[in-house]
Amino acid sequence: MRMIIAKEPDKRIVDIFQSNPDIMFTFLPVFRYQELSIQTKWLDNLRNGYFNWIIFTSFRSWQVLINQISAETGCIPDQTRIAVFGPASVEQIKQSGGRVDFTAHAHNAAEFGLKFINQLSPKQKIAYPASYAGGMQLEKCISKNDMRVYRKNIYKPVCIIDSEKINRAMVNSKPDSMVFFSSKSVKSFMDNCSDHILNNISGMQLFALGASTSRVLENYSAKRIIKPKYPNIYTLSDLIYEASETETKNYVISKTG
Repeated sequence: MRMIIAKEPDKRIVDIFQSNPDIMFTFLPVFRYQELSIQTKWLDNLRNGYFNWIIFTSFRSWQVLINQISAETGCIPDQTRIAVFGPASVEQIKQSGGRVDFTAHAHNAAEFGLKFINQLSPKQKIAYPASYAGGMQLEKCISKNDMRVYRKNIYKPVCIIDSEKINRAMVNSKPDSMVFFSSKSVKSFMDNCSDHILNNISGMQLFALGASTSRVLENYSAKRIIKPKYPNIYTLSDLIYEASETETKNYVISKTG
């Protein structure tokens, strides 16, 4: 199996996917991420323990915030509890020395938000450091029972993919499969593809990290999109390996049958 992974090749992603030695991976980043400045008042509220909770939907948002507050506040105060969506994000935060006070299995951030607020008392103050491109679903879910949500966009994705990069990757790697991690990366990638490449992609095996990404990919594929039950990069890697094994077995059968 020859696969394009539409993501930047950070060490964790490389380690996870290259543990499958029978698959040839090509990393093709769609975005770079630009940090945004955080208002002093929001940081002061965080430092002073004004927020009852802070909620992270990715390791990136945790990492960007910690990098920005290290000189200002040092760390998130103990009285502010931390909720994190996604098992991979939970693992990375803990490995980086952070704490996690609440997490739950969920298909998407909105479902996570519902599970989160169901165990809270009313009138909690919740900090939400987020991506500039992030949707409003989570905020709508947790803005109930007089909850006060203080969203602050702390980074934004900047598209770096173009048709030339895509054409070069397609020619050099000759992929038969692709992996996408967000619906926005799907749209940005496909918008830069020629009709010829889109036609080739329609016959590839496509993989998605989550349900929303899978729904967008359905517009571009003639095959069933493979995705884990819950967004989990390790489970996704296992599914890719299983698909590769099946493809290899089918090839052997076709040659010996």
